[in-house]
Amino acid sequence: MKASEKIKGIVFAYNTEGEYGMVKDLGMEWMRMHVSFPWTDRMFGTISEQYLKEKEEIIAVHDCGFEIMVTTPGLGAYRFDEALGKTRWMETIPDFCGEKGTKEYYDNVRDACEFICRDLGDAAGIYWQCMNEIDNPIFASHYSDEIVTMTARVQAEGIVKGNPEARCGINLSAYTPRALEIADLVYAPGHSFYYMGDDQYYGSWQEGTVETWTETIDKLYERYGLPVLANEWGYSSGGEYSDHHYVEPKMVPFGLPEECYTQKWYFTAPGGHTDEVQADFVYRGLQIFAEHPHCIGSFLFCWRDAYKCYHCGGETCPSEDYWGIVTKDCKPKPAYYAVQKALKEFYS
Repeated sequence: MKASEKIKGIVFAYNTEGEYGMVKDLGMEWMRMHVSFPWTDRMFGTISEQYLKEKEEIIAVHDCGFEIMVTTPGLGAYRFDEALGKTRWMETIPDFCGEKGTKEYYDNVRDACEFICRDLGDAAGIYWQCMNEIDNPIFASHYSDEIVTMTARVQAEGIVKGNPEARCGINLSAYTPRALEIADLVYAPGHSFYYMGDDQYYGSWQEGTVETWTETIDKLYERYGLPVLANEWGYSSGGEYSDHHYVEPKMVPFGLPEECYTQKWYFTAPGGHTDEVQADFVYRGLQIFAEHPHCIGSFLFCWRDAYKCYHCGGETCPSEDYWGIVTKDCKPKPAYYAVQKALKEFYS
């Protein structure tokens, strides 16, 4: 695959306000966008207002000339509840789908994803991401491996039924033995997936540098024999670094990252978590993805700094608040121009 044919994408988050022109000027061609479960009361019943809002934005972004990789509803997530003032599990797939793990449940999830695919039509691109980081307890909670992985598999089956040309995949949260256990179940014989997806945040969430991506892509391709997509990658431009990486597990609520609890990063690229280091990181990453023969592209995380961390609600939390290539008030960081330069140099 030529570099010019690869996915040049960005995760369109957080707190976006229709800045499509700025993203277009950047040189991006794809955006990753999420859809919620379609119905509120029963299968094929009342369409949810949230789904309609997300569908409207997907269509608007597509009409601006972008391709959209849609992310399907997961089982749920641990998120900060503003009303309760704490992080809690928020279920995503409603109870009327049936008891999780039953044939009724899997059939309904498959049907829901077929509906989403047909309903979005041409506004949805050919690439789909089924759920999000299903190896990560933040998005899987205490659900069994069978339920988590089979949910992803039937989602892909529904999407491909809705569009036989669709190219589905999952995104692991890291390259670890535990993540590979989940991936082995997802990609067992009979699956409907096209690509192997991975999220890596070397120098922030994980030890390593942006160059570590090369080895990860090689290993994933060798293990699964599928093209590899970097579904999420990037570098946080804010947060203090600490080389003391231990907190009593019982002190950190389940579902809350330790980084939220301590307000520290435990990994860093040389130079720390700064705007300048972020810019250098993303420039080199885009070159790696452009040149690697088994990589079909990437989705940079993310567009805009977050107002608040969705894990803990903090306004200056390293976990989620500094990933954007533009600031909270949408002013370009050095990384914006580094991405623009890399896309022109490596993908033309």
